[in-house]
Amino acid sequence: MRYYLRVFVSALFLCFLYSFSYKNTKLPDPPTTLAYYQFYHIKDTTQRWKVWSEDFLLAFNSDKSIYTSQTRVKQDSTIAEKLREAEKNNNDLINMGLILPTTEDDIYVEKGKLAVVKDYDQQSYLIKDASEKTNWIVGKETKQLLGYTAQMATGMVKGRKYTVWFTTDIPASFGPWKLQGLPGLILEAHDDHYFIKFTCTKVVNNGNFQNIKSLDIPANTITTTTAEYERMKKASAQGLGINNSVGTEVAVDRVTAADGGEIKTAPKKKFTINYPLELTQ
Repeated sequence: MRYYLRVFVSALFLCFLYSFSYKNTKLPDPPTTLAYYQFYHIKDTTQRWKVWSEDFLLAFNSDKSIYTSQTRVKQDSTIAEKLREAEKNNNDLINMGLILPTTEDDIYVEKGKLAVVKDYDQQSYLIKDASEKTNWIVGKETKQLLGYTAQMATGMVKGRKYTVWFTTDIPASFGPWKLQGLPGLILEAHDDHYFIKFTCTKVVNNGNFQNIKSLDIPANTITTTTAEYERMKKASAQGLGINNSVGTEVAVDRVTAADGGEIKTAPKKKFTINYPLELTQ
């Protein structure tokens, strides 16, 4: 049994080394600026106190950008380190701690065209986004954000109306997620109901960015569609006997006390995503 566990740990270790191998490659098109964002999303409007939060990084130069989950990168790095230690010490059991669900998408933008790259089972999949160009309406309102003068604009993106604040002090037409196309960097954005919000917390325009992913789409990607990708993941999970319902909760209807008596509890309400990030493909 110990032998099989060690083989499993070794396989996981190699998998994570593969996912971080980009750090050791030369960047053909490195970024010149980094913008850090906090993302908040109320996915179930019947349980508004449950807020999905995640940290993201937008790296860009004058022509291209990549938007990726910093929460995912840090978590993967921590897991990889634990796997290295387990391999080094020949340990069979590993305490992974709390593993959070994170956004798997890396969003690339070049000349206004969007593409999403998803990594699954040591393979990268490319999904081209057919989003139409956003018809932004720029208002006269301004405010100060992070020391920059930001101007308001509104537009429909993926079926929802967004209000964004952008600054021409940073003349880059990028922003968080799939919000882009204005004459300046988007520093803040929210939908009409404030159930979705992006907030830039820091902008860095000088430093060593060699450990940041390249702005170029990986060359070894397999082009697919969102429907085909989700179908593949579902089939793979079913083949491994995995319940593919990450992010849902277990409903507890009753608890048995130490003396054998029953403690009545109110059933937990199931978490349902009724306010998705995207309404249209």
